Amino acid sequence: MTEQAPTPETPTPAEAIPGGVVNPATPPATTEAPAPAPQVEEGTAPKPVEPDYRALYEKMQADLDATRERSTEAGVEADELRAQVAQLQEQGLRDRIAAEYALPPVLAALVQGGDEDTVRKHAEALAAVAAPKPLLGAGGLTPHSEPDPYKGLAEKLRQRRYGI
Repeated sequence: MTEQAPTPETPTPAEAIPGGVVNPATPPATTEAPAPAPQVEEGTAPKPVEPDYRALYEKMQADLDATRERSTEAGVEADELRAQVAQLQEQGLRDRIAAEYALPPVLAALVQGGDEDTVRKHAEALAAVAAPKPLLGAGGLTPHSEPDPYKGLAEKLRQRRYGI
């Protein structure tokens, strides 16, 4: 038996170009090999890059300072809003009680007090001062007086005497 020398294998046209035929005049295409990976000794992982801890610390401190400032501003604003709500609730209480005692708007503005009992007492005192007093000498013509039993007597006598 004779041994044949190994011949370089040439790819068939179907292998070289899927669905096509290789042109013998065209030089074979060279494929670039990817860049070699950095050589790492076996059993050791690549050394990670150390982060800049000072820069991270300073950034975190700046964020913390900004958050504290916003928190302080929000706390001040919340305190102002709470005071405003309390003032509006007290004013609503005074207006409601002044309306119960039928105080005119001029006197309703004068009602004072911090709690309901104090406001009520003050509104009652203003209502007593502001209540209309009956006119003297009304002669029983006030709407809440008793009916006069002699009211129709004069009219009846006139009808009898003159026949009117």
